[in-house]
Amino acid sequence: MKREGGFTLAEVLVATFILAIGLAAVATGFQYATSGIETGKGETTAAFLTEQRLEQLKALALTDWTNAALTAGTTTEAYGSIANASAYRRVTTITDNPGGTCTVNCKLIQVTVFYKPLTGRGRLDQERQVDIITMVTSRS
Repeated sequence: MKREGGFTLAEVLVATFILAIGLAAVATGFQYATSGIETGKGETTAAFLTEQRLEQLKALALTDWTNAALTAGTTTEAYGSIANASAYRRVTTITDNPGGTCTVNCKLIQVTVFYKPLTGRGRLDQERQVDIITMVTSRS
């Protein structure tokens, strides 16, 4: 009798088990990658919205220092109120002559954008935030 070449059932089962472990690792890697991409997208959008508001206020300060939008205080834009960014909320705080250190008219502007990150497991309940703080002065 001649023995035919081939794999035994045990060899096939071991190879299948090793392949299954490798595929599970790759699938887990895809989940982490997707989560990382969504986290980066959320942070980038929050940073953009923060800078957008800050640039609006700086442009306004250059053209009309006495505009009501530059009055000291806090303005809150709730979730759903920012155009094309319903998953974000924004808080703008303006302080006149912070610490009494300015020799000219100056304002401290802090813009904070809050969001709930989206991960591979869904939207998280804990808010994250991006802050930008700057000081502007009048031209005169």
